[in-house]
Amino acid sequence: MKDGNNGGYANTWLVADTRKNEIGRLELGLKNVTLERTSDGYFVGSNFPINEKLIREETDFDPKDVGQSSVARHARWEQLMAQNKGKIDVAAAQRFLADHYDTFEKKEDADERTLDGHVDLSPRGSGGWVGPYGTAGAVQNKAADAGMIAKMTFNAAAGHACGKNFKAAEHLSSHPEYDWQKPLQRDMGAYPWTSFTVTK
Repeated sequence: MKDGNNGGYANTWLVADTRKNEIGRLELGLKNVTLERTSDGYFVGSNFPINEKLIREETDFDPKDVGQSSVARHARWEQLMAQNKGKIDVAAAQRFLADHYDTFEKKEDADERTLDGHVDLSPRGSGGWVGPYGTAGAVQNKAADAGMIAKMTFNAAAGHACGKNFKAAEHLSSHPEYDWQKPLQRDMGAYPWTSFTVTK
C-alpha cells in the first residue's frame, strides 16, 4: 500500500489476520506511515488522523476542536467501545453505525457530528468540506466478524444506517442554494442490512 503512495488520500486502513486472530491499523500518510496491531483490542476511525507526528508534520488538523465532526465522532466511538466492551458483535456494529448521539451537544441529534453522519441536516455543514446542509454524510455501511471474514462474507447497507431516506427534491426545495446540483442530485434510499458472500 506504500508503493506509489502520493499522499493524495491519506487514510487509515483496518486490516485483519484471521489466522493470528489479530487486527491492524495502517495509517498511510505521505511521509509518516504507521502500523499498529492488537489481538485483544480495537481500532476506531472517523476521518481522524491518529499519529501525533503525522498530525504535526502533514496536517493542519486540530484534535482538540471537540466541535469538529471527526473529533466528535471519534469521541463517540470511544464511548461506545467503553460501554460495550466484551459484547461487541455484528449486530452491535450495525447499531453503532446508525448512532445519532452528538458528543458536542451531549444529546441525540442527527448531524455531521454523529456516526450516522447527516451533514445534510446540519446548519453548520462540515467545516472546510461542505457548507450548511451540504449533501454529504455516511451513506454506506459494512460490518463483519472474524468468522464472516474467514468466509469472505460481510453485511452491508446502502444509505443511512438509521433507515432515513434522502429525498433530493425535498432537500433542494428546503435549500435552494444547492439548486446547481439538481441535474445530478438523486434520491438516496436507506436499504436494509444484507449479507454478501463470495460464491464459487
